[in-house]
Amino acid sequence: MLFFLPDFSNPQLPEAEARHCLQVLRKNVGDTIPICDGKGHFAQAEIVTSHPKNCLLRLREIEHRPHTWSGDIWLAVAPTKNIDRMEWLVEKATEMGCNGFYFVKTARTERGHLNLERLEKIALAAMKQSGQAWLPEIHWVEKLTQFPFDSVDHHWLGDLSPNTKSQFSDKEMGKHVFWIGPEGDFSLDELSLLQSKNCKGIRLSSNTLRTETAALAALFLYHFSKCNP
Repeated sequence: MLFFLPDFSNPQLPEAEARHCLQVLRKNVGDTIPICDGKGHFAQAEIVTSHPKNCLLRLREIEHRPHTWSGDIWLAVAPTKNIDRMEWLVEKATEMGCNGFYFVKTARTERGHLNLERLEKIALAAMKQSGQAWLPEIHWVEKLTQFPFDSVDHHWLGDLSPNTKSQFSDKEMGKHVFWIGPEGDFSLDELSLLQSKNCKGIRLSSNTLRTETAALAALFLYHFSKCNP
């Protein structure tokens, strides 16, 4: 069981982690547990005090681990009305491996807000379950024009055209963002904006995919291209 310690310079388990460690798993002073900070660091930690609100650790064997995938891949998703589908996406995409999520309110988005704290908890649980060292970032973007386009090197968008390629180029380094529109698709103005940012089409499937399926398909194609250049 991997535990989350967000700041290695302050070796005190967050209360929720401490309660699970001490009260559920019955760990005690002197026991050693594996921890990570979600920023690439793992360590073995000895429990020094065993109170849920003050569970201090002594860290040893600290190591830095790179991402288990190469490159920098993000998902920019117009959230669905059914929030369960977005929670499922965050869980599965975190398990597969991605750097983060932008949830973007578009002209045809049916959901006007998200509980980011809940999504972060889901991502944290998925990170721990899959034994990773990196916690993906999650951002809410109020409208497409507020998206930080200048921070992105490559934009991708699903395209059903038969001549569209179905793989990423492993030669294109930098930050990649894959855009997944709402169920009613992006508006013409939004598509024009994405095209002005040199957004490239990519063929995910010959079928029309649901939002969360398209996002995972994009993530799979990205990882596959890196493993099979």
